[in-house]
Amino acid sequence: MKKIWLTFGTVALALSLPLSSMATSNQKFTDVPPTKHFAEAVNELAERHIITGYADGMFKPGNPITRGQVAAIIVKLMELNPDYMVKDPGFKDVSKANGYYNSIAKLAEHEIMAGYSDGRFGPNDPVTRGQMASILVKAYDLPRFDFIAKENPFHDVKSTNSHGANVLNLYKLGITTGVTSDRFGINEFVTRGQASKLMLTTEHVHPETYSIETNGDKSGTMLRFSEIMADEDTDEFIPNSEIYHAAIIKGRQTPSGYTGDRVQVTPLKEGRGTLQIGGNYGMEAQNIKRYYHKYYVDVKKIDGKLKVQLLYAVDNLKTRARLKLAAGEKVENIRFVRTDGEVLSDNMPFEGYTDSPDVFIRVNKTGNFIATVRFTDGKEARYTVEVKAPPTHMLYYEVKTSKMKGVN
Repeated sequence: MKKIWLTFGTVALALSLPLSSMATSNQKFTDVPPTKHFAEAVNELAERHIITGYADGMFKPGNPITRGQVAAIIVKLMELNPDYMVKDPGFKDVSKANGYYNSIAKLAEHEIMAGYSDGRFGPNDPVTRGQMASILVKAYDLPRFDFIAKENPFHDVKSTNSHGANVLNLYKLGITTGVTSDRFGINEFVTRGQASKLMLTTEHVHPETYSIETNGDKSGTMLRFSEIMADEDTDEFIPNSEIYHAAIIKGRQTPSGYTGDRVQVTPLKEGRGTLQIGGNYGMEAQNIKRYYHKYYVDVKKIDGKLKVQLLYAVDNLKTRARLKLAAGEKVENIRFVRTDGEVLSDNMPFEGYTDSPDVFIRVNKTGNFIATVRFTDGKEARYTVEVKAPPTHMLYYEVKTSKMKGVN
């Protein structure tokens, strides 16, 4: 089995906290006094030759940072070589004579920064706080969390908006806060000082994620992910596990074909979970051919850091067989036998649901069975349980249950 390891760093670090992991540097710019909250970030990035000041020796931390400047900084932070194999990004306002051309082209190639719908890039346009969030999420491949309304403290941010979702990703990781407790200022411009601290904080605390990828197909037959089933020992559809976070990141349709989807996996805490990925060949609505991949996800803390090991699963897990009950019926005992009379259990373990009177047993053998349920009032009910081998690569058996009629 193939083993893949990745590291998940500490993510709970608020932007308002000092970057204590950085050694205090000498003041690089006269207009960046050490009392400023972004001073350490500016000094460290300058020491590393990631950022530079102006010809007059000033950094001008209060100036809005431009899209071209952000591109140049991100390329250096990501250690991308902007002078190697540069592809023309095709932006009509960025010629090869532009000092940011190579950086912009490299980030466009890696789909970290894109242009406007009119074909421009806007290298001199100021960057908004929302745009910066999206750039950082893409550059560091930050976890794409799902959000519900109560997890969003900002009245000017909607999680359904592309920038909005990325703002909340940064907020959840503790990389940034709002301009007030309930307003993010998503359309306000980011200053050079603020951008320095945002970028360096993200570099320090971002988790390393692992991606399971499909292969883009240029023939028109597109391989796509459509569902994630997570958590150990359950056949319920659960989009995520307590052990790890998984998210489907869709590809794009381009003139040369579909770029392919990927599932991003981020470990959260120690333990074992399972991951089943479903998808299809062809457009999702056509559902031309279904396929599944299944993994065990082991997360362990090693040297103080969470690491994940993905093991491709070849076996099938115990699967729930749901026995539907009427309101008020309480189960005392379940007898489980094959239809040929072989007794598998006189006292089959069962579990209940939190939102239903129904119970379920777990099965791990194929065949036809009868579950006889004895209730606390002495009455009984019988259920047929049909268990079939699952389609290739699925984690769980196909189970069908039905209550038998005419039982005392």
